[in-house]
Amino acid sequence: MNRRTTPKRRNAPQTKAKILAAAQQAFSEHGYSQSGIRDIAAIADVSSTLLLRYYGSKTALFEAALIDAMPLTGLLAGTERERFGEVLAATFMNPDLDIKPPSIIALSTGDADARDIATRVTAEHIIAPLAKWLGPPDAQVRALEIVMLSISFVLFSRQFPLIPARRGADKKLAAWLATTIQSIVNQPHPT
Repeated sequence: MNRRTTPKRRNAPQTKAKILAAAQQAFSEHGYSQSGIRDIAAIADVSSTLLLRYYGSKTALFEAALIDAMPLTGLLAGTERERFGEVLAATFMNPDLDIKPPSIIALSTGDADARDIATRVTAEHIIAPLAKWLGPPDAQVRALEIVMLSISFVLFSRQFPLIPARRGADKKLAAWLATTIQSIVNQPHPT
């Protein structure tokens, strides 16, 4: 019996999403230098040829994965300005969210190409929109302050857990973060 089998059709958006998730996992756990295209393709359960057809190169995949992991637009659009610090701190404290950008960024510093991409992506996709949302005075500086505090908080509470949950220290530090970020957001406009 000679049966003809139809080739399996891929769902391109779903496949791309699987590849991005696999890349985010690899880059956040092993860093850019230690994550190979074949490793990422294996995690995504696709061929490395298909991965490269979608993203072209490891650096392009790194950039796409980092951009995809930074969903700031929804946070800015869906959060009242008066509650931004509280919402951001609650987001960071949510154990159901796997927050990867801080570790991807931290682990990218050992490779010049990855560091340049992480710097540009953070500036374009986090700092610039946040600065625009904040408005004057000193929007760029205030946005950078929020990013620095946020990345540090996530790194030391999630990826490198120095913040102990016992005795409520995590909640106290989250409240401090919320208050500190809100004070940056609330900085009065010059008259």
